[in-house]
Amino acid sequence: MAAEGKGRRRAQTLLGAAILLVLLVLGGMLWVNHQGDDLLPQIIEKLPENVDLGLERVHYSQNENGRRSWVLDADRAAYQRKEDELSLTGVKLTFFNAGDFGELRLDADQGVLWQKQKRIRLQGNVRVRTSRNQTFETEWLRYDFSQRLLTTDALVHLQGRQLELSGTGMVLDLTRGTMQILHNVHARLEQDDPKGAPQ
Repeated sequence: MAAEGKGRRRAQTLLGAAILLVLLVLGGMLWVNHQGDDLLPQIIEKLPENVDLGLERVHYSQNENGRRSWVLDADRAAYQRKEDELSLTGVKLTFFNAGDFGELRLDADQGVLWQKQKRIRLQGNVRVRTSRNQTFETEWLRYDFSQRLLTTDALVHLQGRQLELSGTGMVLDLTRGTMQILHNVHARLEQDDPKGAPQ
């Protein structure tokens, strides 16, 4: 009986140590500001095989050349090691230097981040807002971190101060600060009259 009690205590201690290890790894993954080119710290590689993690309130910041480049926030995240992907819910992604667009803020219902491929796909009520008071809306969007390109094949609607634009497919280059609508483009331009009322 005493041996059984000792075995149970040993199993509980080992389980507690394993949980503590996962929490320490997770804490390092979520709070460290990584200086390299990888999207997530290499600490993920230290997790044992077949370990899947469910996370609440994810916050990740990427620095480049000593300056904050982008920040990713999500209400929930689930990491699947086998597929090497992080599934996100309630996503907010902010780029602090998006060329002529200035600061760029993306919101989406869901997303999937692939660390090794350096890509993220956002879907569901995707909204992109620029510091020039422009808003892009689409159903899904992907971002290539190495090329700094936002692309989609879906319908896109742009609303600016005096311009309303819609079409199918978009390429938004964060380095150059340029945006292309690829097909079926419709535009409406409003001009202010001297009294300030739109015409």
